[in-house]
Amino acid sequence: MKTILVVEDDRVYARVVGNWLVKNGLEARYVLSVASAKEFIAGTEVGLVLSDYRLQDGNGVELLEWMKANGYRMPFLIMTGYGDIPGAVEAVKKGATDYLPKPVQTEKVLTTIAGLLREQEKPENRRAYYRRTSPLAVKLQEQIRLVAPVDTLTVLIRGASGTGKENVAWHIHALSERADAPFIAVDCGALPKELAASELFGYVKGAFTGATENRTGMFAAADHGTLFLDEVGNLALETQQMLLRAIQERRYRPIGDKSDRSFNVRIIAATNEDLEAAVSEKRFRQDLFYRLHDFGITVPPLRDCQEDILPLAEFFREIAN
Repeated sequence: MKTILVVEDDRVYARVVGNWLVKNGLEARYVLSVASAKEFIAGTEVGLVLSDYRLQDGNGVELLEWMKANGYRMPFLIMTGYGDIPGAVEAVKKGATDYLPKPVQTEKVLTTIAGLLREQEKPENRRAYYRRTSPLAVKLQEQIRLVAPVDTLTVLIRGASGTGKENVAWHIHALSERADAPFIAVDCGALPKELAASELFGYVKGAFTGATENRTGMFAAADHGTLFLDEVGNLALETQQMLLRAIQERRYRPIGDKSDRSFNVRIIAATNEDLEAAVSEKRFRQDLFYRLHDFGITVPPLRDCQEDILPLAEFFREIAN
């Protein structure tokens, strides 16, 4: 069960709220300042933040904005006294889930919190994930949090097969402003050369033999979300050209159509091969490589993160049980 973090500078009231949550079957901890809240969130799996508006070293809005800037997207509830309601309303406008007049220890608030936690636990919103602690893994997590909110950047993820490149891409998506939109993963290595363009961009009825109806491509399916191109180095040069044009112009044309369509999609690509070598050998377009490489992330192999091996083994054993 994920922890509910209570942020309240009145120690007595913080303890009262924390104990109330625990008595109702929830996991809860409390801190007394914005600085302590940041430290706790950075090191613990927090499911929901319940913060007072006024705090000794700032306010709840400052904490909320820090969380958004660092990619933390758990529900955020503001506790407020009568005089602070305008500030709490402003917090909601800036992304807080809701504001709760004090005292918060009511059945209605308990129902609200339970509902928000249940929503997070739905299969489509949850992935089993172990937060690794080795130095290289911590650096990787920092890079994910850094690039996730800046969705104007394309990301190129490198790493050997099996290191979890798609998992990294999914976490970038989950920590971005696009988290509520689709995450569409495409295995470019599995796309037949002659079908790759139609899979990515779709086609219209009559475009070719067998095209008996219009078909939506991956770009349209990922609208307002994230399109993950796994093993992008396997795309044929002709398809690379079409992908480059789409990324440059933010428009694409379904196969057989006479007009372009705009799209609003973040592109994340991944590869397990040396794309620089592929560029030198004329197997991969240099201009596409630069377009995909606004921000690079390398996923380290487990042999370089040996501190994670036993904890991961325990984690997978618990899932298997």
